[in-house]
Amino acid sequence: MKDKPEYYEFYGELVKSNIFLKRLVAVLVVVNIVLAYLSFRGFTRPVETYVVKDGYAYATEPAKETRSVHEVRKFTHEFAKSFLEYNRENFNERFKIAMKMCTAELEYFMYDGIKNSNIPQIVQSTVGNIQFEVSEIQIKEGDPFQASVAGRQLVPGAASVAIKFVLEIIVVPRTQDNPFGLRIINYKNA
Repeated sequence: MKDKPEYYEFYGELVKSNIFLKRLVAVLVVVNIVLAYLSFRGFTRPVETYVVKDGYAYATEPAKETRSVHEVRKFTHEFAKSFLEYNRENFNERFKIAMKMCTAELEYFMYDGIKNSNIPQIVQSTVGNIQFEVSEIQIKEGDPFQASVAGRQLVPGAASVAIKFVLEIIVVPRTQDNPFGLRIINYKNA
């Protein structure tokens, strides 16, 4: 055997090592593609998003729990009473209770609508308790629930006012402040 390899023998070793390097590069490229795919899947999978309001966290996605029609009816009745029964001393507290039953977006729009209307002046000029008599609540199941409310608002010294409205209600996790586990996402006059 020769001590010094010939050119073609030396070149053969280079070719073998090149094949090894090419295979190594190919394996590393495949590993990088797999890691890129897994990280893409990790960042694009659906996650629950929480919105913090009044010190409590609420899921923005509907909870996977169910609520009975009776729970939705009772929730709707309490909202109607809180929103439409008041006097000038307790108007702000009653309005705040009703708004806690709504989502943050709806609460903002309703507050803005009442603030920019003449309702605060009417409330302050009205003497006595304004009552709301619920005559009918119809619940349509679905996601979201739809609650149609009809009733009469009794204003002292004035004719009663017929009021009809429709609420869209979603299911959210139950909390101490929201034992029903429901939130109003839309309010429409009917």
